Amino acid sequence: MVFNFLRRLGLSRNSRRIILSGLICLTNWVHAADVATPVTLESVYLYSSPITSAFFGANGASYDSLKQRWREYFRPYGKSFREISRANLIAGLKPGVLVLGSAALLDEQERKAITLFADSGGSILVTWGTGVRDGRGQWAGYGFIEGLLQMKVSGKVLSDDTSEKTTRFLNPFGDGPLTWAVPAGQRIFLGEVAETPIRVQSSNLAARYFSWERYPAPKNSNGAIAYLEKNGSRRVYFGFSESSWEYDERVEMPNLVDSVMAWLKHETSIYKGAWPNGNAAAQLVEMDAEDKYSNALDFSRDLISSNLRGTFYSLTGVARQNRSVVEKLAEKHEIAYHGEVHVGFKGKTPEVQEKRLNVMVTEMRDTVGTKALPAVTGFRAPTESWDSNTEKLLRKLGVLHNVTGPSASEGRLPFFSESEPGLKTEDAMVGLPRTQMDDLNYLGLRLNAAMAEELILLDFDYVREAGALGVLSIHSQNYEVGELMTKITPPYLKRLQQYRDGIWTASGNEIADWWRTRDRVAYRPAKGGGRSLAFDVRSPGNVKGITFFVTHHAMDMPPKSIKAIEGNLPIPELKRVDAYHSALIFRQELKAGHYAYSLEF
Repeated sequence: MVFNFLRRLGLSRNSRRIILSGLICLTNWVHAADVATPVTLESVYLYSSPITSAFFGANGASYDSLKQRWREYFRPYGKSFREISRANLIAGLKPGVLVLGSAALLDEQERKAITLFADSGGSILVTWGTGVRDGRGQWAGYGFIEGLLQMKVSGKVLSDDTSEKTTRFLNPFGDGPLTWAVPAGQRIFLGEVAETPIRVQSSNLAARYFSWERYPAPKNSNGAIAYLEKNGSRRVYFGFSESSWEYDERVEMPNLVDSVMAWLKHETSIYKGAWPNGNAAAQLVEMDAEDKYSNALDFSRDLISSNLRGTFYSLTGVARQNRSVVEKLAEKHEIAYHGEVHVGFKGKTPEVQEKRLNVMVTEMRDTVGTKALPAVTGFRAPTESWDSNTEKLLRKLGVLHNVTGPSASEGRLPFFSESEPGLKTEDAMVGLPRTQMDDLNYLGLRLNAAMAEELILLDFDYVREAGALGVLSIHSQNYEVGELMTKITPPYLKRLQQYRDGIWTASGNEIADWWRTRDRVAYRPAKGGGRSLAFDVRSPGNVKGITFFVTHHAMDMPPKSIKAIEGNLPIPELKRVDAYHSALIFRQELKAGHYAYSLEF
C-alpha cells in the first residue's frame, strides 16, 4: 500500500525502495524503543512536604519522625540518596525512585509534578495516607493514590466493628517478586499507632493484613501492599505508616523494603524458592486419629479419590485397638504418632514425658510391627501441647518432624527446632506449623455448611497466594457421615486437585525431608547480581527439585536463557511464572559441589 502511494508520487523504483526501507527501519527502531531494557535507577529521593509538616505540627504530631525512618534506612545509599524540597519536586527530577512517606497533604502543583515523574518512567513508593488532603488541609479522599496504583481503598484497618480490633499483623507473600526477602506469611506486628493502616483492593498485592490467628477475612478488605507497572514506571503502595516500624521487634521491615526497593529500581534479583519443582506453596492434609478411629477410613477414601496422600497422627492406645484400620491406612498414607493418650506434654517433667513416650512407641510397635516402626517418624502433640523436652526425647526415639500449633512460628513455613541449638540441620527436628484453621475452629464458629465451605476455600486461597505451608487438620471424631467436616472437606480437596501444578501436596515426612534437602543448598542473594547464579550443595548432596526465582527487570521481560559458566553442569528448566518473575527449576539430582550459571536477558 505504501509502495503504491510512493509510485503515484512519480518516484523511481530505486527511490521508492530506499524510502520504504527507511520506513521499515524507523518502525523497528520505534518498536525497539518501546520494549527497550530499562536502565537500573540509581537515584533515590525522599520528599519533604512542607504543608504536611505544618499540618502534623498543628495537630500535635511529628511528620519529621516519620521521615527519619527513611533517613536511617537510606543512610547506606550514600550520595545516591537525597531528601528533596517542594522546589526540587516542582522543578523536575531525573529518573529514580521517589519515596512519598506519609505525605498526607499535597497541592495541585505537587500532584502534577509527581504524576509527570511517574509518567516519565520514574518509580514511586507511596505510604499510608499520601495525598488524602489538599494544599489547604481539606479532605481530598484517596483518589490520588488510587489513580497512581490503579487500586481501590477499602477503608481503614480498624473500623467501628470491634471484631477487627486485632487486625494488626502484616503478612507478606513468600517467593513473590516484591517481598521475597521475608518468609512466607511472616507475622509482622504493626502496633497500635495513630496513623491507622489503610486497606486496599488491587489485582497486584504483595501482602495482606491478618489477625494473629490469620482468620481468613474477605479478600476485598485486607490488602496491605499493592504494586503496579505502567509504561515502564513501577509503583508500590504501603497501606501502613512508618510509625509501625517501631513495633518490628525482629527487624523484618528493612528486609521487606530491600526487596521492594530492588523491584522499584528495576534490579534483577535471584532467590531460593521454598518448595520443590517450582511449586508456589505446599499442603499437608492430616487427621488426628483419636476417638471413632474407624472414621479415618472415610477420610482416607476422600483423599484417595482426589489422588492425595495424607498423614494420620494416631493415639497409639486407640490405634492398637484398630490394627486392621491402621493396616489399611498404611497402604496409601503415612502413619505417625499423636501420643499414647490425649493429654498434653508441655510442662511435664522429662522423666514423666520419657515414660509416656516410651509407652507410645511400644504401642505403635505392637500395632504396625517391628519392621514398619522405623517408618513412623512424625509426631503431633495432643492439644498441640509440647515443649523442648518433648522434642529432645522424640528425636532420640527416631521422630523427625513435629506438627505444631500456630504459636510455634511467626511464619508459614517449616522450621528447624531450636530445642537442641548445637545440632546440625540434618539432625534437628523439623517443625511444621499449623497456621490454617482446623475443624475445631470451624465447629466453634457454628456456621452452616455453605458458609463454612466458603471460608475454608478462602483459607486455601490465602495459603496458595502467600506461598505458605498449609496444614489442614481434622479430628477423626469430627468426620462422621453427614457432619460439617465431611461436607466441606471434599470441596477443599477438589480445589487442591485444581492447583496440583502449583501446590505440592505431600505427607508430613516428605515435607520435613524436603526442608532438610533444601537447606543443603547454600545460596546468598548478591545485590545487583541478578545476571548470575552461584550456589553450593553441601554433602551428602542428593538435591532434586531445588528452585530459584528471578525477578524481571521490566514487566514481561523474562530471561531468555541460562548457561553453565564452566563444566558440564545440569541446566535448569526456565519457566515463566508471571509478568514479574520466572523460575529456574533443577529437576535433575544435584551432587555435592559448586554450581555457577549466567543468565541472558
